Amino acid sequence: MKRLMANHKQKKAILIALAAPLMFSPAPLMAVTGTSEPVVAIARQAQTIVSVQQINPTTVDVVFSNNQRMTFDFYGDNIFRMFQDNNGGILRDPEAKPEARILVDTPRRPVSKLDIQDDNGQVTITTGKVRLQLDKSTALLKVTNLTTNKIVFEETKPVVYEKGETILTLKENPDEYFYGGGVQNGRFSHKGKAIAIENQNSWTDGGVASPTPFYWSTNGYGFMWYTFKQGKYDFGATEKNTVKLSHDTDYLDVFYMINDSPVALLNDFYQLTGNPILLPKFGFYQGHLNAYNRDYWVEGEKGILFEDGKRYKESQKNNGGIKESLNGEKNNYQFSARAVIDRYKNHDMPLGWLLPNDGYGAGYGQTETLDGNIQNLKSLTDYAHKNGVEIGLWTQSDLHPKDSISALLQRDIVKEVRDAGVRVLKTDVAWVGWGYSFGLNGVADVGHIMPYYGNDARPFIISLDGWAGTQRYAGIWSGDQTGGEWEYIRFHIPTYIGSGLSGQPNICSDMDGIFGGKNAAVNIRDFQWKTFTPMQLNMDGWGANEKYPHALGEPATSINRMYLKLKSELMPYTYSFAREAVDGMPLIRAMFLDYPNEYTYGTATRYQYMYGTDFLVAPVYQNTKADKEGNDIRNGIYLPEGTWIDYFSGEKYEGNRILSDFDTPVWKLPVFVKNGAIIPMTQPNNNVSEIDPSLRIYEFYPNRHTATVEYDDDGVTEAYRQEKSVSTLIESNVDAKNRVTITIHPTAGSFDGFVKDKKTELRINVTEKPKKLTARINNKKVKLTEVSTAAELLNGENVFWYEETPNLNKFATKGSEFEKVVITKNPLLHIKLGSTDITANRIELDVEGFRFEPADRNLVSNGTLSAPQNAQVSEQNREAYTLQPTWDKVPNADYYEIEFDGMLYTTIRDTHLLFEDLKADTPYAFKVRAVNKDGVSEWAEIQVKTKTNPLEFAIRGIEGESTAASQGGFGVDRLFNFSESGDTWHTKYNVNSIPLDLIIDLKTVNQLDKFHYLPRADAGNGTLLKGTVSYSMDKENWTEAGAFEWQRDGDVKVFTFTERPNARYIKLNVTAGVGNYGSGREIYVFKVPGTASYLQGDINNDGKIDRNDLTSYMNYTGLRRGDSDFEGYISKGDINMNDLIDAYDISVVATQLDGGVDRKATEKVSGSLSISTPKKQYQKDEIVEIRVKGNDLRSVNALSFALPYDQSDYEFVGVEPLNMKAMENLTYDRLHTNGVKSLYPTFVNMGKQEALEGSEELFILKLKAKRKVKFDLNLKDGILVDKQLRMHSF
Repeated sequence: MKRLMANHKQKKAILIALAAPLMFSPAPLMAVTGTSEPVVAIARQAQTIVSVQQINPTTVDVVFSNNQRMTFDFYGDNIFRMFQDNNGGILRDPEAKPEARILVDTPRRPVSKLDIQDDNGQVTITTGKVRLQLDKSTALLKVTNLTTNKIVFEETKPVVYEKGETILTLKENPDEYFYGGGVQNGRFSHKGKAIAIENQNSWTDGGVASPTPFYWSTNGYGFMWYTFKQGKYDFGATEKNTVKLSHDTDYLDVFYMINDSPVALLNDFYQLTGNPILLPKFGFYQGHLNAYNRDYWVEGEKGILFEDGKRYKESQKNNGGIKESLNGEKNNYQFSARAVIDRYKNHDMPLGWLLPNDGYGAGYGQTETLDGNIQNLKSLTDYAHKNGVEIGLWTQSDLHPKDSISALLQRDIVKEVRDAGVRVLKTDVAWVGWGYSFGLNGVADVGHIMPYYGNDARPFIISLDGWAGTQRYAGIWSGDQTGGEWEYIRFHIPTYIGSGLSGQPNICSDMDGIFGGKNAAVNIRDFQWKTFTPMQLNMDGWGANEKYPHALGEPATSINRMYLKLKSELMPYTYSFAREAVDGMPLIRAMFLDYPNEYTYGTATRYQYMYGTDFLVAPVYQNTKADKEGNDIRNGIYLPEGTWIDYFSGEKYEGNRILSDFDTPVWKLPVFVKNGAIIPMTQPNNNVSEIDPSLRIYEFYPNRHTATVEYDDDGVTEAYRQEKSVSTLIESNVDAKNRVTITIHPTAGSFDGFVKDKKTELRINVTEKPKKLTARINNKKVKLTEVSTAAELLNGENVFWYEETPNLNKFATKGSEFEKVVITKNPLLHIKLGSTDITANRIELDVEGFRFEPADRNLVSNGTLSAPQNAQVSEQNREAYTLQPTWDKVPNADYYEIEFDGMLYTTIRDTHLLFEDLKADTPYAFKVRAVNKDGVSEWAEIQVKTKTNPLEFAIRGIEGESTAASQGGFGVDRLFNFSESGDTWHTKYNVNSIPLDLIIDLKTVNQLDKFHYLPRADAGNGTLLKGTVSYSMDKENWTEAGAFEWQRDGDVKVFTFTERPNARYIKLNVTAGVGNYGSGREIYVFKVPGTASYLQGDINNDGKIDRNDLTSYMNYTGLRRGDSDFEGYISKGDINMNDLIDAYDISVVATQLDGGVDRKATEKVSGSLSISTPKKQYQKDEIVEIRVKGNDLRSVNALSFALPYDQSDYEFVGVEPLNMKAMENLTYDRLHTNGVKSLYPTFVNMGKQEALEGSEELFILKLKAKRKVKFDLNLKDGILVDKQLRMHSF
């Protein structure tokens, strides 16, 4: 909104001050002390510059002694492109298949001047704003911002061109910070870290799904590599004081942007790649996503409760149940998409949009033609529009019709938009394609089609796979994650912050995850904090639990409704700041953007943010000391300088301190309003159509002189890009006599549908009733009449009401226990003025006798205070990365304060506080004091040093087994319990145990660095002396890593994996041990620092195996390498590494479900499957029955094979099990990216079930002939799997 203020007619001094750019803190410049050469380099930039020449008004070529050229092309006075291709290539767009464009059509701005000097051993290129200096002997570049006269970056090594990789090396300054890189899960401040610029399809902490090859530095520069290739940006992680940038490309093509504020640098990025979209208004409301055209519902005790009072289980396979449809026209209404809209309405829950298909075989109609299905979709859209809801589609890959695809799976985005009224599109995993361009190509396609065929409709596109340029078409969704866990909330907070800092302010994630759930506290907390985010997605139908805001019953239903209604009330505020994010600050703001200091630049404030300029949001992201109802506290809330008001209580807090023990009953989100805030609002509603366009509401927290601008437009079209919008300047001033003057200036601008005549409601936060109110419209007084009820206010005009105890619990379910909960705040003064032309009239209100002084409820006690005694960090409270000071309780104290690292931690009610994220082996100092109404005590001081942590990267939770029996009480498990004294492992006494195999199961796949073997301290019997080490992924196929031969002593023995392999299992084949025994105190296995452990089968990457993983596997059964959605997290699910998701991969999960399999030794799996049909010739529409027989089966716990077929010949009908016992049918009919259609018959036992044995017919596959055919299909890729996950191919 600050951008709008600067353009407003009534410019005020306060507005100019507000609009001033945020300046970076200066970073001291350091001399380059060396340029060590890279060890391996195929080619490097020539070290000598021989000439420089200007080749056009914006471009300069620098020529090296080997005749190679580096080009500097200026896209404005402060933006330049640096290009070099040693293979002779010239400036060009990066390769993209299919074609996609990172840059906008007109990325250039005028270059005011371009001067070149070649003297004194350096080449200098100068524009009106920047100076580039190239050392002629080294070709190293140094760039100065001429506005600030500051060197913003400089190279420390020549550009390196390795095979398939190009590397840039810059200097990192001590107090320089780095932001950007796109959606870097769990991170936003990257100093001392390395980030991947690649779509890893890893959707949990540390993963990357929507990278952006752009970052910016507080030193005053931005950087973008102009490529679709993946890369890595290292900000001092590998080498201190060094920034190392690389991409998998054999030429250099980068942009540098030089500017002096975050907004200016973001706008430079937008100049090149496009401004972020402004979401349509309905997009800020909750959306619901599921498939309603594919699944079957059958009654079951553990199913979902429906309106008919029965419980039903959902299946993508025909289980004999009721098949769903979009419009419920087949006696299946409660399973329809229409019923979803009704459900939200009946529960009085806001809903803005609905996606009724999931892109994975669901479609949106059940007719024989695409046009028939389009009409079916239109019928749903018409019903949705009657209820204020928009309809969208989820697409896995295609947007346009393709030959030989069934009507069910056909897509035609033009008809969907033009004829069916679709206004939302969500792209999924398959949209990466080669080098990310597929994702950008797809969203760009829809971004052009939707306005063109949708009557200038503003596109609402949500993409999983972002890149530079995505922001000009789409918002970002963070991927599939598991809800019901605190980790889901925790890592998303910095993720959202980082996305905005990367030029993508429109980010969202699933409400309480796509999987998991059923943890009411987490569910409620997720709905709470996402009230203060752009978008909310309820991703239903993939996990085992339904995903509605009312799904968990009370009190979650009432609390979630309360926050969804609040989000709807804040729509004018949110929309105004969302518009600012198009070319200004992001909507979700890192604390340092408005409050830059050493504390906020780093990671200390990663769990809080500003929402616009006025709301400070500190989500509850962990269980600190919650009771069984979920009532908890929140620590570590940083309040910047100024005064802050608890939004839900009205309590006032002074800033420049960190709050502790902040009460957060289960209904309460910590939200603080900046004193002086002006909040544009509307009445609570369930969708945009319910907003009263003839009413505007503003809430005030008067303090000195403040101002804001409310922005509005039609909310649904692209007209806002042509400035068809309105803005309203609102000011509030408190003078020395406590008189408040509120001025609402005439609204400027217009748009189609704008209602000029509006009523105006003002809500002023006070602590006592004012003495006098005076309202004026264009200097003409308006008589105000006092009323005493909310109803009188609602129905009246030119009235005011002093509401002494506002009730915030207005939306609880009638008759629920939560309805009885009292939630009140400070008094509100309501003033409601009659309708007037807001474009012509200025409204003023004077409030005499204004007072807003809430009592400090934290201070209640009197009396003298002594300094806390026994202030210390005890040994048990001292760790490598955490310290917890403790002290004795002080009589008369209300709370305690700690001074640490220049910050004041306050309102500590316990006699301890945990400090995290510290550095190992580092000294720290704390000061503690007591506080009450009368003052503070003396400080008690603590000096302490954190521990070292030699086991930081040691893998925990591992297990082992030995081919040699263990002595009773000295089991092999003692080697892996992280206890070095008193519990050794020892093989059986008096039994020769050598040679022996010691097999270590890491439980997860890790990149192996080394292991430490701790022998008996006396190096006595059993000390291992000699042998070999191997590793494996499956415990069957082993690769030798090397041999060991150790001295007989008590020292720690180290074995290093020189190749750093990925493995789950390690085997020590011991050939010599003291006394022919085996023994040891401990074995620590270390992974490579900075790498992550991966749990096989954990395809949704939430750290555990459950039915959510099974659900994902079911949807990806038959997926092959080469399919566009195989790479990334799905490829990790290919555990047997045969480039196919098959029965083996699924069995890894299935054998761990429902209590797991019986691990008793069984005969190894064997046998084969064969297929046959009663005849070979079939006529059109005849059913082909393919009988599948098992031959000499042994121990078959799962099976699968592929049956490729021509979809012009056949259509899959179904599967009829015959003798499959309890095996679950997971058969999938899949269309591959290359156009091949294959049926994947797949059956798997869940948990402990009987295996298949012998020879008999197992099941029948049914296909329908689409024309006269001769049956000649052959099965391929057949596998059988047993309970021990041994596999047999046939």
